Amino acid sequence: MAVIRSITGACNAVFYSVSLFGVAGTMNFIQITSFVLRPFSERLMVRINSRLVGTVWKVMQYVFERRKKAHITFSGDKIPYKENALILANHQAWTDIYLIHSVANRRDMLYNCKYFVKDSIKYLPFFGWGMWLAGFIYVRRNWTQDQKKIQATFSTMKRLETPAWIINYVEGSRITPKKLLEAQNFSRERGYPVMDNVLLPRTKGFVSCVNEFRGSHIKYVYDFTIAYRQTTNLKGINQAPSMVRAHVHSLWPEYEFHVNVRRYAIADLPEDENELGNWLRARWAEKNSILATLKKCWIDGLDENIIWKETSW
Repeated sequence: MAVIRSITGACNAVFYSVSLFGVAGTMNFIQITSFVLRPFSERLMVRINSRLVGTVWKVMQYVFERRKKAHITFSGDKIPYKENALILANHQAWTDIYLIHSVANRRDMLYNCKYFVKDSIKYLPFFGWGMWLAGFIYVRRNWTQDQKKIQATFSTMKRLETPAWIINYVEGSRITPKKLLEAQNFSRERGYPVMDNVLLPRTKGFVSCVNEFRGSHIKYVYDFTIAYRQTTNLKGINQAPSMVRAHVHSLWPEYEFHVNVRRYAIADLPEDENELGNWLRARWAEKNSILATLKKCWIDGLDENIIWKETSW
């Protein structure tokens, strides 16, 4: 039985991968042809490309939530439909995108998700090409090199009033034991909060993003706190499924996923750069506290509604 299950899972994973790359490849072809519209309507070209990339996201989300039965719960502030925003999130695993997209899909913004992406990913066949054609923000994680490119991309977004969720993992990378230790040591040196569940956020890019969009069509910041639970393992708090595991067998009841969202008006945020950096670090300290309390609830078998009331979206 175990052998049959393994073979079935492997076949499912291969079928899903081949199908997804096929869809992405087809979208790339249509994206390239859409560039003939640029001299006539740049706004229409951008929206077509966003719709095409969003179609791939839609397929992936359907597989994750419906076919693989990912059990996702939500809490926090109510998010309006089709509202533009800068998105912040703690970064634990590659599956974080599914949890961000679970909210975007329910608020009709999945087609408009734009990521800060490592520059090397644009060379990834189909997916990397598609995101580059759709105007994703490719960065080298060097502010001096990235600043002009980011400002040019934002300038185009503001000029065209492009609908967008601009998603920025301000921690800079996924959390690992080594990176967490380095972040804790750095925080002690600088007198910042020492955290156990998240990395210290990098403030420079965030401050620039907020100040770039003040007074524009993007008026809000959403702060996502993402949490994972592997129910078969007491130590599986904040343990996300691997890429293979997520696409082989049903995720429920082995895994549970939770997303908490806080909504802030950009107009209410500090304008001073240092104060805005402190505001971001304060949000991360709150996030660390939320995850610590949630861990305790899960380990002790308590109701997580002690710390947040579940929201039905």
